[in-house]
Amino acid sequence: MKKILALLLALSMVFALGITAAADDAKAPEDYSGTLTIYSPHDSDPLSDGVAAFEAAYPNVKVEVVADGTSNLVAKIAAESAAPVADVLWGGGADTLAAYKEYFQPYQPSSIDLIDPSLYDSEFYWIGESPLPMVFIANTNLIAEDAIPTTWKELADWDVDTYGKIAIADPTSSGSAFTQLCTMLFLYGEESDDYAAGWEFVAQVMPKLEVKNSSSLAHKDIFAGENALGITLEKAAIKYTEDFMKVIFPTDGTSAVPDGVAIVKNCPNPELAELFVEFVLGYDCQVRQNAEWGRRPIRSDVEPVGLLPLSEITLMNYNFDYAANNASDIKEMWQDLLVG
Repeated sequence: MKKILALLLALSMVFALGITAAADDAKAPEDYSGTLTIYSPHDSDPLSDGVAAFEAAYPNVKVEVVADGTSNLVAKIAAESAAPVADVLWGGGADTLAAYKEYFQPYQPSSIDLIDPSLYDSEFYWIGESPLPMVFIANTNLIAEDAIPTTWKELADWDVDTYGKIAIADPTSSGSAFTQLCTMLFLYGEESDDYAAGWEFVAQVMPKLEVKNSSSLAHKDIFAGENALGITLEKAAIKYTEDFMKVIFPTDGTSAVPDGVAIVKNCPNPELAELFVEFVLGYDCQVRQNAEWGRRPIRSDVEPVGLLPLSEITLMNYNFDYAANNASDIKEMWQDLLVG
């Protein structure tokens, strides 16, 4: 019995020493240092706020940001793949990130059990960080509330002569606009014939659209009175609290593809890249981005504040794989329709 007790005591001491050693090996925030390069399509306010919070948490890490549209940024990452410049892509529709997953490296964050499996890549090449319902936004100084479309289908009957054209960003350069285009395709077409009926619907809507060169103009120009109606993201639309600005969730269905975060393959600073992914998926950042900027949290332990529950939004069946695998062809078809 004494031998057994002695053995147990020895094992407990080894275990305790192992825990102490592991604790000693853990880095303090100030132990991280260097420069982290982030590519991001996020709006300037939530982007700047998130970066500032990260730098405050890790005071010896400097962050450099390159801001542009999602499509431009993933193309840049692909072009730089022989000698990567970026460490992390923060933001952009996950369908676009999936199309470029060969340029990312997998990372499984510690919070993965708090994220719905449909909102991240099965091999962890990208992780969703905020679901993004697509909406209409209207200026009731320019259009009566009862004349505002409530479905995608009604866009085909939009009265351009009375209300002017509908604002939308360019799907070839904007990840959110690409998702909006695919939303229309998937609502009204079938994969069996490459969404032919969906393309017929898009062709009907195309003459009603004014394509903007920036995602932000699809909502900012509505507020400014340049357009009466726009197609945009929920996170952008809800920032307008003025009574004359109305947000519409299409009742025939809409998508809620998440923004994603991904680590660039062979990036210069993989340790800092992983640290940033953990940060943006962390509880504090998710709460703050929701409270300050109206972004939907991805974590199941963070309740969204000030947002319509997803359960009250009609969500359509978004064909994620098709969008990712056929992105180039979809953009080319859009361009062909646009130029006639």
